[in-house]
Amino acid sequence: MAKKAPSKHSRAARRATSPSINTDKSLKEVRLPEQSINQRPAVLAAHHHAGVSKKQKHRKSHMTSKMRRRQEKSMDRAEAVMDRTAKKTEKSFGQAKTVEGRRKAWDDINAQALGAEKGEKKSKKQLEAEAEQAEVDKFFAKEDDDAAMGNAPVDGVVSKFDAISESAQPATTATSDDDEML
Repeated sequence: MAKKAPSKHSRAARRATSPSINTDKSLKEVRLPEQSINQRPAVLAAHHHAGVSKKQKHRKSHMTSKMRRRQEKSMDRAEAVMDRTAKKTEKSFGQAKTVEGRRKAWDDINAQALGAEKGEKKSKKQLEAEAEQAEVDKFFAKEDDDAAMGNAPVDGVVSKFDAISESAQPATTATSDDDEML
């Protein structure tokens, strides 16, 4: 299905060129005329500086006390402005460094995007909770192993409780059933 022509009063219709105008394609290749030889920039530049100006005396070399104070104040203000701008530029550079440091490498971003497509990405809290749960499971698995082995000390360490419980138990002698099992 072909596109519908723009309505007569639409913006597109107003912007479109009239079909009756047949522009010549050679006009696109026309070059600008070269600079004329008659132009003399040195003469024109002299008029640029024309105007009324005050006759200059050697005022800077001989300053009055008011002029000196005024100049000192202006120098102080200029120094304050320079210090302020220097601080601002240092702060700006610092902010740029932090932004640059926080920017991720494309590889990291791509890996994260691929991970998000495969499954939901876990948050930092979820990862910490899973790590803590793994430690708890590991701890209780170690206790279960100890109970199955008959409360054997971990890494050769005997606790006070183990020493007391062993001394409180009566010594048993090996029976014939124990010999048969071995």
